[in-house]
Amino acid sequence: MKEKDTKKKTLLETGSALMLCKGYHGTGIQQIVDAAGVPKGSFYNYFKSKEDFVIAAMEHSSRDAIGAFERVLTEGGLPPDQRIITAFRRMIDAFVKQKDYTRGCFVGNMCQEMADTNSSIAEKAEYLFRRYTSALARCLGELQGTGKSRQALDADKLAEFIFNSWEGAMLRMKSSRNAQPLNAFIDTLKILLS
Repeated sequence: MKEKDTKKKTLLETGSALMLCKGYHGTGIQQIVDAAGVPKGSFYNYFKSKEDFVIAAMEHSSRDAIGAFERVLTEGGLPPDQRIITAFRRMIDAFVKQKDYTRGCFVGNMCQEMADTNSSIAEKAEYLFRRYTSALARCLGELQGTGKSRQALDADKLAEFIFNSWEGAMLRMKSSRNAQPLNAFIDTLKILLS
């Protein structure tokens, strides 16, 4: 990896970690570059503004998570309902393993803090959320095609409902500071998919 790419990646990873803890307004560019060990002038070689940085950080921080989610939903060997449960179970397990119930989802956090005042951040969040819901809708459609699901709901609407419930469960996880909302989500999801 080129030095330029390494610095940019370091800024994205360090900055998104800081913003995950402190929020958009609670994190300054100087804090990001100091934590990343990169000169402040270098920040502007990669990003036009703090807003531009956040949009890139949302994309960067979501890439692996969305890819993993999509892979689980398309894996062969498990029925569609079990793939959906497994995809969400893995995300829950990551929170439980870290014992960190206060941070939630970086994209969700930026959306909650900034989407009402910044259309570019709102659009990026919507695009990333749509990737989750589209993958989920495809798997739900597959489940409905097996005849094993009692759900007569449109797969796209059901995917929206499930994903919105997931985001809400993460919000509640942050306020309760435990995994109970995530466990309630997965228990209810199992019932919904049966």
